This record gives sequence, structure tokens and C-alpha cells, in this order.
Amino acid sequence: MRIIHSLEGTAWSGGQQQALFLAQQQQQAGHDVLLACQLGGELEKRAQAAGLRLWPNNYAGEMNLLSILNLLRAYNSFKPDVVNVHRAWAHTQWVFISLFKRFRGLVVSRRVLFKPDFNPLSLIKYRTPVVRGLIAVSEAVAGCLMATGVKREKIKIVYSATDTDRFSPDVRHDFEGPMPVAVPDTDGQMPPIALMVANFHRNKGHHTLVEAFRQVSSEWPQLHLMIAGNKTDCEELRNMVSGTSAAGKLHLLGFRSDIPALIQRSLFTVNASFQEGFPGTIRESLCMGKPVIASAIPANIEISRIVPIALFEPGNSRLLAEEMLKMKKSVSKADRGQNVRETAVRFFSVASMAARTEAAYRELTGIR
Repeated sequence: MRIIHSLEGTAWSGGQQQALFLAQQQQQAGHDVLLACQLGGELEKRAQAAGLRLWPNNYAGEMNLLSILNLLRAYNSFKPDVVNVHRAWAHTQWVFISLFKRFRGLVVSRRVLFKPDFNPLSLIKYRTPVVRGLIAVSEAVAGCLMATGVKREKIKIVYSATDTDRFSPDVRHDFEGPMPVAVPDTDGQMPPIALMVANFHRNKGHHTLVEAFRQVSSEWPQLHLMIAGNKTDCEELRNMVSGTSAAGKLHLLGFRSDIPALIQRSLFTVNASFQEGFPGTIRESLCMGKPVIASAIPANIEISRIVPIALFEPGNSRLLAEEMLKMKKSVSKADRGQNVRETAVRFFSVASMAARTEAAYRELTGIR
């Protein structure tokens, strides 16, 4: 199968990581793959290092004529069976190319939960028959697409992938920054740690978790909480526990690149988001065999049907505190962790994502 992946964006993002995962796996499986990525962007550098065939493109804007003409040249040169677009501008530009060339292999990947705009152009490019189908990362994302008028039969669900080799409990992961809870307690045991990995934003539920931790501290004084992510090392969160028994046990780490090491050191992880497409930190924790507490939003409920995770009402710190205390009472078992990882790998590995994507291509386009 001859496949073009197309997406704009200079900075590195989760969507770019997924596109790179997919292109690499498809190339390894013997498909001919061309990556039409942003000229001068981080994805171009990483894809070149990975040995992928590239067609750098300056997308420049949603309706940029020079970008469209360059992508048309890629089409004429490569003669793809499938064009898989991963971002909004690439989506628009390939709709025009597909209409002009009467191409019947355009597939759109959708990873975010936000509803597409309801402007005329957006509605046309999602509803047009020239788009053979859409790949959503969860039923929650599929629901947003259907709200714009996309028929359910045109949508296939393919879960986002996790690097299961990087997020493996069988590897000793080294810390790349300070580890605040590195000293055994008076009993000679390493203190238990709860972990949240999320950039600081109201939508991510940091305040809910810190308030729950404050409530838990008196009943579970040994527990520490680490929070990693951009701008998490802020006074706003620190002031929430100022003057309480939790103050010395809340560790606000800011941005960290050593997430596997942080997860490995933790007893359990928490996702307290109010809205997610298909959260990567939950998948990463499960691949490490760690228990997860998560807000009961549609995407997290969907994950819980695949791998058991504890759920609580979004924004309810009292119920989150109750779930955290249950972790104190539960005994961590190696066989449970291994079973969790095996299930997570089966559904969330790069190989699984690529195989399901190929099946989606064939079902949506009719390619055999």
C-alpha cells in the first residue's frame, strides 16, 4: 500500500508523535510511506533521523495556494493509495486536491475532543464525500464528529499508541532531574507516592487533586504527591496546602522528560481531567503496570472497559480522596501489574495501532 501522511505544525506535539509512530510502523511492515510534514519543523528532524521518506511542505495557512500546489506535486509523484491527514490545514488542502484529482483514498485522523468549527468550510470538509472516512481515537471523539453531521459508518475507532518499550516496568528508568522523595522513612521503607502528569491548566484538574491530597494527608501521612508538567511548579498549587500537614509532601516538579522513571517510582497515578480525547498518561501508567485513578469522563470510562481503573466524579475532591485511600488498603501484586501491562500492550501498542489503522484504511476506501 502506498500511503502519504500529511500534517502541519512546527513544534513537537502528541499528534506528531502518533503520526511518526504510525509512519515508522507502516514502513517496517513493508508499505511505501511518504511523510509530508512541516518544512523546518521538529517532526521533519525526527522523521529524517528515523529514515522515513519525506516531502517537506510549508503549509503556511489553511488555504495557502503554494502549499496546495506542493502537495499536488507530491500526489502526482508518489501516486498514493491512501492519504492520511492529521491536522486541520492539511485536511482542507487535501480536500481540494482530492476533488481536483478525483482521488478516493482520503482519510482524516481526529485525536482531539473539541468539536470542529461550525463555519461553512469546516462543515463541508468533514461532510464531503471526498473524505472516505475518519479515524477517531475514542468513542468520545467519534461523538464530537457525529455532532457535526458525520455519519457513524464513516468513522473507525483506532486507539492512540504508547511506546510500550519506553514505558516498560522491566527496564530500570533513570531520573533526569531531582527526585524529591529519595530517602527511606523511619521504618526503612520508601514512602508511597501518587503522581499526576499534566501541564497546568484548569481543564486538567490539578486543584481537585491537591484538595483531595490535603484531605487524605491526615489519614495517610506517609503518602507524597508529585505533579509534573509545564507550569505545575507554581505558587497557586503550593498555597492550597500551605500550613497543613500536606505542605511538605507536595512536590511540584514542573516540566520533566523522565516520565517513565516517575511512573516507576509511584504507587499509583491520577488523571483528574474534565475533558480528554484519549489520555496518554493513563495508557503510559497501565503499560508500566501501575494502578490508575481517573475522572469519570467519557474517554476514561472507555479505557476502564478495556483495563480496570478506579473512577471518580470529575471535580469531586472528596470522592477522589476516597479512591486514594483505597490505594492504601490495596496490596500491590506483581501478577496484577503484569496482567494490566499485557492488556495495555495488546490495545495500545504501536503495532496494534498500525494494524487497526490499516484495517480502517481498507474498510473505508475499499482497497484490498
